[in-house]
Amino acid sequence: MKDCEKIGCNVYDNLSFAVIVIDKDYNIISTNNKTDEIFKNKQECGSKCYALTHDETKPCWENGLECPVQESFETKSACQVVHKHMHGGKEVFEEITATPIFDENNNIKYVVEEIRDISKLLKLQTVVNHMKNEIETLHGIIPICSSCKKVREDDGYWAQVEQYLSTRSDAKFSHSICPDCLKELYPEIAAKRAKEGK
Repeated sequence: MKDCEKIGCNVYDNLSFAVIVIDKDYNIISTNNKTDEIFKNKQECGSKCYALTHDETKPCWENGLECPVQESFETKSACQVVHKHMHGGKEVFEEITATPIFDENNNIKYVVEEIRDISKLLKLQTVVNHMKNEIETLHGIIPICSSCKKVREDDGYWAQVEQYLSTRSDAKFSHSICPDCLKELYPEIAAKRAKEGK
């Protein structure tokens, strides 16, 4: 075996995502080590890809799912889908990229599937979207009374600042008193605190 062939096999088996080579009849021709790790060695060459990934007896498209292998064979181009799979009783969302491999006559011989777990990315995106919504909620001009400091809500009613913010964010409020108000409302306590150096 040539060095480049050895390197190619080594790279294939050490990729951080699953790779499955599939023929036009949905038979698994080859897998890398990550595939064995994810699917716990339950696949064998010659078994069906949909049996491995979905534990089904018929192709994904017959079960109403978008099938990247079928699409790649039909369009002679790469495609991507996201499927929900179960690994060890755990629900996982995976991005599948299917890429056709052509023979010398430009006919598709195989499709190579790359399977990447995107569950953490989807959770992160959910958090980012939630944070963006929070920021947008408190963004812009907020009409506030110059005297009592109540805020006018979208429906025209006036609410305390605390109520307004607590319904639009996860902020919690604790009441205190600022030094200026302490002097105005409780001058004797303010004077005592000034003497004590507080």
